[in-house]
Amino acid sequence: MDNNPIRAYTTQADGNYIRVKVLDTSLQNALLDLGFSPETNASEYTIPTPNNATKATIFTHLQTLKICFSSGREWCPAEVFQHLRDLGLLSGGFRKISWTRPNHFTVTDEK
Repeated sequence: MDNNPIRAYTTQADGNYIRVKVLDTSLQNALLDLGFSPETNASEYTIPTPNNATKATIFTHLQTLKICFSSGREWCPAEVFQHLRDLGLLSGGFRKISWTRPNHFTVTDEK
């Protein structure tokens, strides 16, 4: 686990929307300003992303907010970030969060 607190992390980004789980409520207004909408569970927010360009723009904002991108199976948010970066739609590194078991995770700074 790294020394920086986890404020939020993406839980899904492979379809036509991005979902973010918020742990630090001070991020709520920033997400709302970007166009995210709260889900039924008040700690989760989603935003539609009809194409890769829109998704890349939102990812850039999340990257600036230091929101983590989940690692995992299939098209996890971290893999989607890397794919969009490979396409030239994004640049720079990002924070990747990976779970080793429930409530135990590691955070790495991907370059």
